[in-house]
Amino acid sequence: MEEKQRSNLLDVNVQGLSADGQSVPKYLRELLCLAFSAGYSDLYFLPKRDGYLLSGQQRNCFVTVAKVSSDFAQSLIALMKYWAQLDLAENRRPQLGRFEFEGRFVRLSSVGDYLDRESVVLRLIDDGKRKGRFVDGAAWRKLVARVPRAGLFAIAGPTGSGKTSTLYALLQEWAKDKVVLTVEDPVEVAQESFLQLQVNEQAGVDYQDLIKVALRHRPDILVIGETRDGKTAEAALQAALSGHLVLTTIHANSAEQVLSRLVELGLPEVLVKEALVSTMYQWLEPDGAGHLAAAFVRVDWGMTTNGEEDGK
Repeated sequence: MEEKQRSNLLDVNVQGLSADGQSVPKYLRELLCLAFSAGYSDLYFLPKRDGYLLSGQQRNCFVTVAKVSSDFAQSLIALMKYWAQLDLAENRRPQLGRFEFEGRFVRLSSVGDYLDRESVVLRLIDDGKRKGRFVDGAAWRKLVARVPRAGLFAIAGPTGSGKTSTLYALLQEWAKDKVVLTVEDPVEVAQESFLQLQVNEQAGVDYQDLIKVALRHRPDILVIGETRDGKTAEAALQAALSGHLVLTTIHANSAEQVLSRLVELGLPEVLVKEALVSTMYQWLEPDGAGHLAAAFVRVDWGMTTNGEEDGK
């Protein structure tokens, strides 16, 4: 991904945003409003020697937003963690959460460095912009038209490439008149027509527990937000082999390498080949209008769709 450095605040629309004389809540609300309106995907609150650097990702550019004092940044972080219902006293161990901001969602990740200075990354999730933009519209329409009956459908790609957006775009097309149940950590896109379950490790509720419960609800489509470890992979495999259509995201370097990634997580290769129906790898690149759009490649491992079966 091309990375550029800009020193202006967010964008021309954000110039003049300063912590001087502003309350923490007002500053944070203005920051989030301006970041959403400028099309930011992520905001970073990173500790430096003389304070905190606020920066973000915008259209494949890494942008410096502002520099604030450590005290002010820690107050911002405490407020965000309060909104996300995280442990305010914990500033070393990793914490994950989310909060709602003016009808949109913000996913929060925090962790302390070796000096116990807490850093935070926000993923800005705007449901109104998650319909998906694709470089090859014909390839996308072909993908949407091929609805798997059952099995494991996995989407891979770099962090921030829009895997979850694509997953939900597929669901909008495939989930009509069907029971859809999602298991996520955390839920990123609220959908009233789906039954959405959220991992809560502090309460002892993990992916595996929720997937077991989900299968008892007999969904037509089961969504596992991310297959990140062996236990989650095993649960996804069993669900796919038992006749459910399972959609998930996974970190792999190509559509083909999803298979080897699942084997690395401890799954038998023969069963993975039996369960996999399709894998895709996507990345972002500028479209003809200069906007970022998703490009993807797909591998069909042999799936039954609309009465037709592809050879493996």
